[in-house]
Amino acid sequence: MLSHLPWSSSDLESVERALTRYRMTGLEANFNLDRYDEGIVTISQIDPSVVDAPLVMFEIHKLERPDTAGRPHWVLQIRSIDGRTQELKQHGCVASSVLVFAIAKAEKDLKDGLVNTDSFDLAANLYWLK
Repeated sequence: MLSHLPWSSSDLESVERALTRYRMTGLEANFNLDRYDEGIVTISQIDPSVVDAPLVMFEIHKLERPDTAGRPHWVLQIRSIDGRTQELKQHGCVASSVLVFAIAKAEKDLKDGLVNTDSFDLAANLYWLK
C-alpha cells in the first residue's frame, strides 16, 4: 500500500524554484496546494505565446519508500488539458528519490513531446532503482 509523506518547506521551495524558471522563460505557471495535506502538490504551466496551447500539469506525489521508513520517493503524474477541446489527457509518470530530479525528468518528457508511457504504479515502485 502506498503511503504519502507530508511536504516540508524545502520541498515547496523546490517547486517555487521550478515556477520561477518557467516564468523566466515566458510561461504562465502556478501551483495548487488543495491536496497538500494528502502529500500531493500540482504545478501547472501554459505558454501564452502559443494559440490554443495546452495547460500542462505535474501532479507531484511524495510517497514513502516501503523499504525505508520516512524516506521519500517522488512520483510525478503528467497531465494536460487541450487548449482547443478542453479534453483532459493523462500522460506517463516519472519518478526519482530527489524532487528536483523528478521535476527535471517531467520537464524533459514535456520537451520530448510527452512520450513517456509509464503508469503510476510502475513509477511508484521504481524506488529500488538507485
